[in-house]
Amino acid sequence: MVASQLILDDLEDLLVRFCAPDASGRIPTGACTHGVHWHAPVDMCATYNAKAEEIGRDLALSWVHLHDKDSVSRIAGMSLQALRARVEAAPRGALVTMKGKSEHSRSLSRETVLKALAAPPSALLDALGASAAPDDAWRAAAPRATAIVDLTRQIAETGEGPPTWPVCTSTHGHIHFVKKHPPFHVRRLASGGVVLATHPYCSLWPLWANALSALGLMS
Repeated sequence: MVASQLILDDLEDLLVRFCAPDASGRIPTGACTHGVHWHAPVDMCATYNAKAEEIGRDLALSWVHLHDKDSVSRIAGMSLQALRARVEAAPRGALVTMKGKSEHSRSLSRETVLKALAAPPSALLDALGASAAPDDAWRAAAPRATAIVDLTRQIAETGEGPPTWPVCTSTHGHIHFVKKHPPFHVRRLASGGVVLATHPYCSLWPLWANALSALGLMS
């Protein structure tokens, strides 16, 4: 869990540095992946949007990519209105398959995407923020992990403190815990943008599925 906190912090920082190196806002969206391809944003481990009110772009980009098979890198620069039109052009009742654990999260419908795009952006952001709340297992481990992170940083800065040693964070137990209790961050930026992030072992889809379900938009 200590490694997970550090990874999330570094992941968000890296994404913001690449996508928003200044206040120009010239990069509308971006994402992080452990692979070589830009997949559906909701399947990635982190996304950036220059305008928080356009957070629905992640959902629309994902739909068009999965349904129409368009490369995300080719359509990422489309306006939100153009993406909405692409979703609307799909047949009524059209679905794309998602990698969800629960029944309601195993697919994403055209109607759900359109309803999400029609919802007030503030409601969507609030639902994502609420859905990012850690579960009981994560909350129980958080104080100890935070203390270790703070102490490690203190030692690195001052050179003073108890001895430290490297540990392996790719054990089966660690990976299983992170995947079972994925951490999520919804970070509002001073620039007006927003970053969604989770551990690289995980995807943002559970966060989106829970938020859409909480708003009653899953169909």
